[in-house]
Amino acid sequence: MIFATLLLLAPVAIHASPLANAATACLSSASVPQIQSTDSSWSRTIKPFNLRLPYTPIAVAYPTTVPQVQAAVLCGAQLNLTVTPKSGGHSYASHGLGGEDGHLVIDMRQFKEVTVDKTTQIATVGVGARLGNVAQSLYSQGQRAFSHGTCPGVGVGGHVVGGGYGYSSRTKGLASDALVEAEIVLANGTFTTASATNNPELFWALRGAGSSFGVITRMKFQTFAAPTNNIVFSYGLNVNAQSMKNAFAVLQDYANSTAMPAEMNMRVFINRGSVSLMGVFYGTQSAFQTAISPVLSKIGNPGGQVQQKGWIDALTGYAYMSLSTPLDYDVHETFFSKSLMTERLDDTAMTAFWNYWYNTARANSRDWYLIVDLHGGQSSAITKLGQDYSSYAHRKALIKYEFYDRVNSGSYPSNGLSFLNGWVDTITNSMKSTQFGMYINYADPTLSTTQAQNSYWLGNYAKLANIKKEVDPANLFSNPQAVGRVQV
Repeated sequence: MIFATLLLLAPVAIHASPLANAATACLSSASVPQIQSTDSSWSRTIKPFNLRLPYTPIAVAYPTTVPQVQAAVLCGAQLNLTVTPKSGGHSYASHGLGGEDGHLVIDMRQFKEVTVDKTTQIATVGVGARLGNVAQSLYSQGQRAFSHGTCPGVGVGGHVVGGGYGYSSRTKGLASDALVEAEIVLANGTFTTASATNNPELFWALRGAGSSFGVITRMKFQTFAAPTNNIVFSYGLNVNAQSMKNAFAVLQDYANSTAMPAEMNMRVFINRGSVSLMGVFYGTQSAFQTAISPVLSKIGNPGGQVQQKGWIDALTGYAYMSLSTPLDYDVHETFFSKSLMTERLDDTAMTAFWNYWYNTARANSRDWYLIVDLHGGQSSAITKLGQDYSSYAHRKALIKYEFYDRVNSGSYPSNGLSFLNGWVDTITNSMKSTQFGMYINYADPTLSTTQAQNSYWLGNYAKLANIKKEVDPANLFSNPQAVGRVQV
């Protein structure tokens, strides 16, 4: 929607342009707080989580109230700007900054309250609250919880509208599955709610593609009692291609059977020097041993570590850092990431995948890792909800992969993309007749608009596009991979 000439301007010129001045004036006239390019906090505000993908907004609104959000949205519409909501700002493709220069960003960090209704146990959470702070606050209000990811600094808004996978998802479902209501400002500036009974089509869309439909201000989640028995485990696996292929075959069979109970959440973590089978089991030590022993015996009874922890201690252990995060959270990395959502891999794909790891990936000296989550299967809460439950399109996926390649200093190499692209290709080229999905919370900016829409939302995209036409016909909320964006 932004004028084509504006997109050609250098970043410095964007926030000094007449249109930027008009945006600033409109926000000021409507009494919307903003962070301006002359403010000391400007550089920190527009600094992306992924330093490989910096973008410069035309203006940044910094609201504290719903009417201010409404006014900011109307400013964007009046000036024909593309509007982008930003909660935590952890989009791998910098979608929180627009995924391109020249957006009006609405920074929602001030919407961070967390309250639990003691009667219904429903939590109301500001969309800018960060997962670590949310977890601690819920626990302090009656030892409550809902299923979500492990990184404390991630904003709850973006996490949830992309699906929201975490270490308790096989047991309790995705973060978006716990969502019972969302308060949202639409493209015409109206404020409404979406739930199973009010705007149900919009509610369906928000749970998997929400950033394309409006600015969510608050979310309501059905919480559960935080488990008291959290069995955290890690086992070291053999580092050779054949043994890993065999182990992976065992894990796929396990995930796809009733032998893997819903209480078991498991992943394979791979980096240059090691491979680990790790996760958490919600239950007793004896129940865990009953569930894990058949798997361990089939993969050579590897040595490992098993600990029983409380809920908060377990979350802290997954996070590898403090759960408490400040308002001006300032953590950044330089990386390229990809994802894949697959059903069971055949023998050819498994052979190619693990040979690539052994012969190619281990020779890459960058700080890369791969997380392979046992996502679905017969006992998974994600699978049981059914394909049509929400716009999250990967209910049938057995395995979820996060490929992550980063540098600890300097720039990401210009020829670096082929490393992860080649690894993904080992699967997709081996199973050419299969339609593979990708997870938008690990957004890949190298995908074209059409590729992204088809991969993130699969068969749900057509329905999403129709809902988009109803609530945002002018495509006010957009990014290069959003619902409704047209390939050019």
